Amino acid sequence: MLVVFSDLHISDETTSFNVKPEAFTKILQKEIELCSQRNEAKEIRIILNGDIFDFVRTDYWLKLDFKERPWNGSLDRNTAMNSDSALMDKHYGIILDGISKTKSCIGFFKMLNVISQKFSGNKEVKISYVIGNHDRILNTSAYLRNKIKEYLHAYKPSSVEFVNEYLNGEQYSVLCRHGHEWDEVNYGIELYKFLNNKNDFVPRFQRDIYQLQTIGEVITAELMSGIIYRTGLQTKDSKFIDSLKDLNNVRPLTDAFVWLYWYGVTIKANNKNILLDAFKDSLRSLLSSELSKLWDKTKSEIWLFSGDITDRFEQMLDLIEDLDFDAINKYVEIYKIFDNIFGSSKDDYVEGAKKEFQNKYYIDKGIQYIMYGHTHEERHDYFAGDREGRVKMYINTGTFLPYIQKTLDNKSFASAFQMSMVFIYRKDEDTIDGKSNDFPTLELWNGIKRKKYK
Repeated sequence: MLVVFSDLHISDETTSFNVKPEAFTKILQKEIELCSQRNEAKEIRIILNGDIFDFVRTDYWLKLDFKERPWNGSLDRNTAMNSDSALMDKHYGIILDGISKTKSCIGFFKMLNVISQKFSGNKEVKISYVIGNHDRILNTSAYLRNKIKEYLHAYKPSSVEFVNEYLNGEQYSVLCRHGHEWDEVNYGIELYKFLNNKNDFVPRFQRDIYQLQTIGEVITAELMSGIIYRTGLQTKDSKFIDSLKDLNNVRPLTDAFVWLYWYGVTIKANNKNILLDAFKDSLRSLLSSELSKLWDKTKSEIWLFSGDITDRFEQMLDLIEDLDFDAINKYVEIYKIFDNIFGSSKDDYVEGAKKEFQNKYYIDKGIQYIMYGHTHEERHDYFAGDREGRVKMYINTGTFLPYIQKTLDNKSFASAFQMSMVFIYRKDEDTIDGKSNDFPTLELWNGIKRKKYK
């Protein structure tokens, strides 16, 4: 039995809220136990499909000297990260320690360890951690990978692996990757070509590219978390600051700044300009980072028409530099600028899955299911099906976090907690009267809960 979920974004909670631990201990754990027993699972393979731990949604980096942050100092050509690797291990290790102390993380590790303790006596239990973009540091830091294995004390070290994709055609007909490979802001293929003077074709899934820090991490830490952190320096209104933590869960990310303005209209006059000043200061900090300057030099092909993403941020800062919050309301065009920051809302992930299904290598492997996360939007699409029951199906594994989206009238926002999980069974599992199935079978569960936790 294969279990797949993603995008938990378990953080130290300084600039975001975590999933309630009961989602792991009372729902996911019980579901895994039930499905394993009911469908006579011969093994349990848990696929953590990226962004499980969040090393950039934190104010930790903002309290450090500028030159000690991962996107500053002297940048290593192989990682586009601060070249002091020992210092980076130290800082990232402190963040992981902070994450591990949260109730959410305690519940998460408890769930995984209990599953191993309950089932490893009569079946193999393994974890494959597919590394995403908010936990990208796990590609280069053996120190952090080993720390995580220590928390998974019920597993043999050999039963926990860190990978960039999980491919199993023989038993489960599945390919899992995080999906940020199709997001130009969070996958540094153009940066890789620039740093290595490569003008010819570069395979999209080349291992070295996964090691490269991208502008996406700087946006999350310096801008998104920066807004919350810098607002907190100017006001003690904890309810106001906590409300801003929802910023991290707006999807698509294109709408995050529109949400910020929509939310800001209703707050106290003094807080409006505190918020705007924090936004401006965070933009300046983002743009002054060494990685931002390096990213600006790559001039990725997708930005040739309108400049790269750093240019768009510079234009935004120029537009609002001398305005107060209420004055921004006069600039209707501000919404168009927000919409242009991260490109179109076109779903490149469906197109990406389509390309992968057409890859002869995966055709020969018999892949029926391709799974990405990253977007936080659960979805499933059938590309093909035959009379015998084979399919080609793209699944996005969504998130366990609140999903905040613009309403259809384009005037407001609404949210609900989501929880998505996928179960795939081998041909000799999920059987009737012990007769093997012709193909692996699949269960996809996606639920929402509308509740505002106090």
